[in-house]
Amino acid sequence: MKILGLEAISEAVGECIASRYFLAGIGAVAGVILLSKLLKQNKPILVGVTKEVISFKDWLGTSIAEGQEFWQDVTAEAKHLYKLDVEKKLEILQKQQEVLQKIKAAL
Repeated sequence: MKILGLEAISEAVGECIASRYFLAGIGAVAGVILLSKLLKQNKPILVGVTKEVISFKDWLGTSIAEGQEFWQDVTAEAKHLYKLDVEKKLEILQKQQEVLQKIKAAL
């Protein structure tokens, strides 16, 4: 490994760790440090984006709640109308039974 003078480091480690894993580890640490600095520089942007995400989440929750309430109302009305239809049909059947009994009694 002659990249960036890492030959001495590789020998010091004793080649216990494969050189590609060693480089990956160094890259990961450098990436974390770089990311940390970038995040600190862009904090106002991140705060704004986070605020918009929170706003969207609240809007979405409200919209879902309103939609859910709407469908609960629709379902309740449909059940009520169905119950009224069943009661009307039952009433008609009872009247038909009474008429049939009167006809049987007359025969």
